[in-house]
Formats: sequence, C-alpha cells, structure tokens
Amino acid sequence: MLTLMEEVLLISLNEEKGNFSFTASTFIDYCLTGAILMELEHLKRIRVDKKTVEVLDARPFNNRRLELALEPMDSSKRHRPPEYWVSKLRSTLKGLRKSLLEEMADKALLREEEQQGFLFFTSTRYPVRDERARKDILDRIHRVLLRGESPDRKTAKLIGLLYASGILPYLVDKGERKEAKKRAKDITKDDILANAVKKAVQATYANPAFY
Repeated sequence: MLTLMEEVLLISLNEEKGNFSFTASTFIDYCLTGAILMELEHLKRIRVDKKTVEVLDARPFNNRRLELALEPMDSSKRHRPPEYWVSKLRSTLKGLRKSLLEEMADKALLREEEQQGFLFFTSTRYPVRDERARKDILDRIHRVLLRGESPDRKTAKLIGLLYASGILPYLVDKGERKEAKKRAKDITKDDILANAVKKAVQATYANPAFY
C-alpha cells in the first residue's frame, strides 16, 4: 500500500516526462510536509488544532523520516500553529522530495532517468513506471470529486493536500475544474492540516490568486 506522500508524488508527476509542472514543482514540498503531519496525527504522536501542534508521544519508532519531523516539534519551547510547522519542516527536512522519488524508483513505481541538459548539466527525471497505481489514484479522486462518492480517510487527505497547494485543478479536465474545486472545498473545509498547507503557501508566496 502506498503512503500518502507517495500518492502525492505519483499523481503530481507528468506521467511520461517524469517531471513536475511549475505549480506542482513550486508547491509539492508543502504537500509532503503536510502529509507527514497528517501521518503523525493519525499515529497519535501529535494533537492538532487551529492554533497549536502538541507532541503527545516523542518516543522513537520504526520510521526515521517521521522521527526527524517530530524532533523539532518536541524540542520547541513554544506551541506553534500547524502552518508554522508545514513551512518549518519544508526547510528542516532537506532532500525530502528527492529521497522519496529515489525510494519510489527502487519500488518500481517510477523509472529514474538521467537527461542531458544545457552544456554539461544533467537532470534526473522520474517517469511513471507503475501506470496502474497512478490510474487507480486518479480514479479514486475523480469518483469523489465528479461522481459524488464519499471519500475514505486517505483519499480525503490526498484531495485536501492537492487542493490546498493548487495542484488539484490540473488533474481534471478544464470543463470540470469548477465542480471539482467546489467539491474539494466542501471536503476539506474542516481539515485543519490541509488548511494549514494552504496558509503556509499563501504566507510564503503571498499569492491568493492560486485559490
């Protein structure tokens, strides 16, 4: 079963080119740190409300990435709002996106390809290898947004992250975007962490036009 972070990356990548659109590349890291906070909340390691994130259990466990996210929250002398930690973890967890993409290539979800760029520069791209997995995620999203199905917890969280970061409209046809955004807004209106991602993006880029 894919993690929430893996689903965010798999659905946001250009399937054939293996890169991200400008919007996805700009905001994907906020989705990833938001997904980490959602996972910690689900595991009852943190408690979240609109004003604070409180660490409930900082004991080590079998996930070093989540441990690294938990450490600065546990050592903080002040309770900070969720949007603070969305932004803070984005800068603290260096190389998060890259390490996840490499792991997904190891799992045969993606292909890792080096591409020659300008002069002697090269770039790494990650075309989708497991097309069925990507299609299944996209189908789940479309069934909820365009056919009115009730989302399970994971799909609701995924939609919340994609909506908050402005990536969601690019996953549906242009004529269906208004309906999809309205449905996503209804689903995520009470999701504290999805709204924290949105606030973090807006605070950093001061660009409400994306929303």
